[in-house]
Parts: sequence; C-alpha cells; structure tokens
Amino acid sequence: MSTQSVSESFSKGALVLASLQALALWWLHQSIDTGTWPASAPGELVSAYLVAVFVPLTLLVLWSHRHQRTLWVSSVVLATFLVLTGYESFDASVVGEINLDEDRLAGFLLPWAVSWTIGLPMLRARLEVGEWRTPYPVLFRSAWRSYLTLVESALFTGAFWLLLLLWAALFETLGNDLFKTLFSDPRFVYPATTLALATATQIVGSSDRFIDGVLDQLLGLMKWLLPLAGLIVIAFSLALLPKLPALLGSGERVINSAVLLALVAVTLLLFNAAFREGDLDPGYGRWLQQALRIVPPLLVLIALTALYSMSVRLADLGLTPARYWGLVTAIFAVLYAVGYAYASLRTGPWLGAISRVNFGVSVLLLATLLISLTPIADPLRLSVASQLERALAASSVEVRVSALQFLRFDSSERGRNALNAIIRAEISADEPARNAALRIEARRIADLESKKSPSKVDPAATPARYATWRSTVRVVPIETPISPSLESAIREEFSQSAAVLDPGGNAPAAQLVFVDLDNDGSADALLWAGTLRGDPQRLRDYRAFCQSEQTWSRC
Repeated sequence: MSTQSVSESFSKGALVLASLQALALWWLHQSIDTGTWPASAPGELVSAYLVAVFVPLTLLVLWSHRHQRTLWVSSVVLATFLVLTGYESFDASVVGEINLDEDRLAGFLLPWAVSWTIGLPMLRARLEVGEWRTPYPVLFRSAWRSYLTLVESALFTGAFWLLLLLWAALFETLGNDLFKTLFSDPRFVYPATTLALATATQIVGSSDRFIDGVLDQLLGLMKWLLPLAGLIVIAFSLALLPKLPALLGSGERVINSAVLLALVAVTLLLFNAAFREGDLDPGYGRWLQQALRIVPPLLVLIALTALYSMSVRLADLGLTPARYWGLVTAIFAVLYAVGYAYASLRTGPWLGAISRVNFGVSVLLLATLLISLTPIADPLRLSVASQLERALAASSVEVRVSALQFLRFDSSERGRNALNAIIRAEISADEPARNAALRIEARRIADLESKKSPSKVDPAATPARYATWRSTVRVVPIETPISPSLESAIREEFSQSAAVLDPGGNAPAAQLVFVDLDNDGSADALLWAGTLRGDPQRLRDYRAFCQSEQTWSRC
C-alpha cells in the first residue's frame, strides 16, 4: 500500500468526526453528573449514547467509502433506528419507571452489538461492489476485514492508554500528580480515546494487504483445529446416542444446553475457516475431507438436543429474557447445523453450499435480532406475559412464588404493574379457588425489599392447622426421636410455608426422613411434603434441616 493511498484514506475528516464524538460523549457525561437532560429521561439518554457510539464508529470503519451517498443514507437510517428502539425500550413514559441497571442494559446492548457486527460487513460489501446482492467471497472478506479492523483498533487504543497510565505512574513516583489528574479528567479521556480509535481505524483500514495477510495466517491456523473439533463431535455423539432415548423419555432437562451450543458454534466457525471464500482447497487431503462430511449431520443431533433441553426448561420455568435469547441461539444453531449438513451431503465441491447457507441464515438472524429490539418481539414484554400466565396457572406455591418474584424484581415496571393488578384483583386465575392464595402471595412478594428479604409469616399457618398437619407426618426411621429444637425449626418453617407443606386435597402425608446428607456422621432431617408432581409422580418439595451443637435449623 503506497504512502499516497494511506494519506488519502486517512483524512482530516476522520479526526473531526472523532472530535465531535468526544464532544457528544462528554456532554452526556456532564448531563449525568448534573442530572440535567437527557440524563433526566432514561430513554433519551440511552438513545443519545447509542447514536454517539455506533454511528461515528460505523463511519470510521467505512471511512474510505465516505464519498458514497449510500454510506450517509445508511448512517441516518442507523441513527433513526437507534433513537426509536432506545427510546421505546428505556423511556419511563412508555414502560413506566426504568432502572438502568447492568442486566437491563446488557439485555439490549448484547443483541444490538451482534446485529451491528452482522450488518456492518453487509454494508461494507455493498459499498465495495455497488450492489446489495454481493458475491460470497466479497462478503467473506468484508466481514473479516471489518472484525480485524475493530480488534486491532481496540488493541491500539488499549496500548495507547497503557502508555499514558505508565506516564502518569512514573511522574507519581516523583510526587507529581499532574498527569494522573489530567489523564483521569473526562475532558481529556473522551477526546484522547476517540482520536486514538479514529487514528487506528484509518491506519488499519487503509492497509487491506496487511489485514489480508493477518487473516490468511489466522484462518490457516484455525482450519487445523477442525479435525480435532470433528473428533470431539463424533466422540460426544457416540456417547450421547445410547442415553438419548432415556433422557428424552424422562421429560426433564436433558443436559446443559450452553455447553452443546458452544460446541456447535465453535465447530461451525472452524468449518468457515477451512471453507473460506469457497475457491481454495482446504488442504486436508481427500480422505480427511470426506471424513469431515460426517460432522455436520452430527451437529444437527447436538443442536436439536440443546433445543429440546432449552424447551423443557422453558416449559417448566417460563420465559425470561435470558431464556429468550437462549432459545433464539438454539433455534439458529439448528438452522445453521441443518444447512451445513445439507452442504456436506451434496455432491460436488467440498461443502460448496455453505456460502448460500451463511448468507441466508445470517440475514434471517439479523432480522430476528432487530425485531427483538422493537415492541413486536421485546423479550421483556414476552417474559412478563409468560410469567404472569405461569403465576395464574400455578399448581404449587413454589411455582407461583417463582413467577411472582420475577414480576417483582426482574421485569422493571411492566412486571410490577402486573403484580399490582393481581393484588387489586384486576387480573385473576381461571380457577376462582386459586385467587385468594394468589393475591395473598402477591401482597407478600410486593412487600419484600429484595429477593433475599426474610420470609414473612403465612397468615394461614394457624396453630390448629400445624397441629393437624404435624400429626400426619411420617417419621423414617419410625423410632427416631424428635428433639424440641427440631420441632421448633419445623414449626417455624411451617409458619412461613404452610401452603407448600400442607397443600390439602389429595396430597400424601409429609415424610420426615433422617439421613446423613453431608457425610459428617450425624443424621440430618429431610422433610418431604407438598403434592405429587412430575413423571413419575413423586413428592418434589422438600426442606432440609441440619444439626449444629444440639440446635436444628434449615440447611
């Protein structure tokens, strides 16, 4: 790359853009410190931050195409989308009081960041070719060049700040805090960071041959991990297959779906490293190439197992934002795996259909992520509806409490509004017999300051009810004496969880089983109670009591 072309790509306009970005970020910082607008309006604050971060960053990465009208039109569209979705997701006038905690922000920023990393290479390929329907090799190179530009720019900016911190530390050893104070001042931090990042993106972005060299080395190394990943997939599938019928027949969660999805994602990434643009031989040799065709169909099995495990957990515990994204991940893991399996079973060039699968599923994933950031498929809205339905239809106190706690603590004002509607009897269960217990539990949950707040006494736990219930408890072994301390601990637990321990109806008698749970040579007490649930049906609600220095308490 000539010095002239580097100079042309690295223009003063990029530094001006970085300076404007720094000014915007400093202004937002000041508004938070002073409590003035837009910090006083959460939706507008988040929208402003999204625009101030992502629009300039997009322009900097694609700065060599700044003379094309498509880039600026796309930037306006991007800014408009961020303003609308940020406001809709975080503004108090739309969804009630919003607390900008880490979980709430992460629930929006993570899917948006994935959407941006998918859309950025597509826009770059469009700018390079002049058409939205770009050849796969161009799209492949655009994606990796964009990602490497971002990574190398981030490393450059990090090294820049490490040098500044070293500078400040050196002078601090001499008793001079001037540079430590200067480098921690927001008026210095924001312009220094944005200008360093802009400088890095322009230098790296103007050296395509250098990036391609790094990319060739990186992919050349990664592709030789594919045979090992394939061996892991084959070995795990052989171990999974014999156990799968029993696991599926149990109707319970099969396996940790996150581990399965990680295996699918890593293996698919390594297949891409070997396939590259599709016009080069991966260099494995005929025998190994044919052997690797077995792996994608096995990935379908693993991805479907993860999806089933996720679905069982969803059916049992209801929807939450985390489970929403877990379900989306599992569904797209299946789609990618099925596409790669199709490519592996076709005759012709090795996995030749991967290019169409990658593009088609990526567009579908991008659309899904963007829709999820709008009210149409807002994970929080859907989760509140799911947990509300779960609370209304709950057949046990444990399930009802879990759903109500989500509404109280994990779903912002949307969930708390639903909880208050239950208390005011504006929302009722289909079975009238459940409404009284539902409202009592809703009032108790609403009064808690946090999930760890101490449990309050169940008003239904009267002494007469305890005496009647206690007389039915079966002790195992039958001759085991019940000390006054253990009796007191059981009575205290009953006062807080009478509805769980004594559900009434056809519930079987509770059992107090003495067994050494922690292998300390002393028997602990396990109280099994509640209703019969699951398949096979059995008592699944329990309370464990441990003894320490002749005193019994909950373990």
